[in-house]
Amino acid sequence: MRFNRLLALALALSAMPATAQPELFFGNGQAPVFREEDLDKRFARSKLNQGLKQGTQDAGCAQVLGAMLTLMGETGVLLHKRDENFMLDPVLVNALNTQLVNPRFPGNAFLVAMVRRVLIDRKLPQEWLVTAQALAPYYPAIDMGRLRFLANGVKPLDSFLVTLPALRERYAQEVQRATSVGASTAEALFRENYLDHEVAFGALELVDLKLEKPKKKRLKKGEEPEAPYMLARLLWVEPEAPTTERFEFNFGKAPKRPRVEISAKLQDAQFADLNKLLKGSRVLVRGRFWEYKKGLTSIELRDALIFPERDWAKTPSLADPAAVASCPLAVNDLTGLAPIQPGAFGTHR
Repeated sequence: MRFNRLLALALALSAMPATAQPELFFGNGQAPVFREEDLDKRFARSKLNQGLKQGTQDAGCAQVLGAMLTLMGETGVLLHKRDENFMLDPVLVNALNTQLVNPRFPGNAFLVAMVRRVLIDRKLPQEWLVTAQALAPYYPAIDMGRLRFLANGVKPLDSFLVTLPALRERYAQEVQRATSVGASTAEALFRENYLDHEVAFGALELVDLKLEKPKKKRLKKGEEPEAPYMLARLLWVEPEAPTTERFEFNFGKAPKRPRVEISAKLQDAQFADLNKLLKGSRVLVRGRFWEYKKGLTSIELRDALIFPERDWAKTPSLADPAAVASCPLAVNDLTGLAPIQPGAFGTHR
């Protein structure tokens, strides 16, 4: 597999054609198999990988390692079984290409190699997690919860393409715009095609978290009462349309933007500290798409995990390019194609 093929960063599903069918969201249901290749062997011997495993005392390299581990955590919760691609926030894609790529260090290729290592091993290497823990006090952008999730084993989504905007678009296309002939079966087909899939929804507002006690009911012989569970109530509001340079005068109340209410029954074990989450926090939730109300105004998820989510547009900096340039770990001993190769190929520069 070519590393540049894997780095096909999906930025938005809304660009997909309106005729997209469910199989284009979920593929054939079989996760791709990742096997060791030359790229992976070179990465195992690379200086960056040694730094990930052993840590560093160099301030510039601490920025490089912190940035790469941050990117790994951000993409790791969205790994999916549909195909070989992975998802990264567009702001982070830009930061990766402008701050962590220079003539002697292809940071984007190294990120691909890190993702491949995790997918081959089916988990984040424990040494990387230890290094991240050591760096976290000095590099607060690292999300330790996301890295612990990966260290516990890769659990891919069915598809990261099923975002809330995409799901609402498909519902409008397949159900609400169905003709009278197809209306009787459209809702049932939508349920059959999209329910009971492992999905992730981001850019959500946390409304509340509470311990929910199941309703009392008469138990059958040998039946155990249902245990209390943690329930997250979340809200998605359609983003405002981009502003134009024209002056527009709107009178009366502004129109309400579409919204979706989400109730997520959480797993007992969470990788984020729920006690530190506040009402109004921006979060990402992943879980099994269990139920929805007609019109897709509310959604229920089961077996869900919740993670804090940064608005990277407000903090787009990952590393100082000067620190990357001075870091002895940030050299191209991965692809052998960089024009400047300090100490590589038997040449001293």
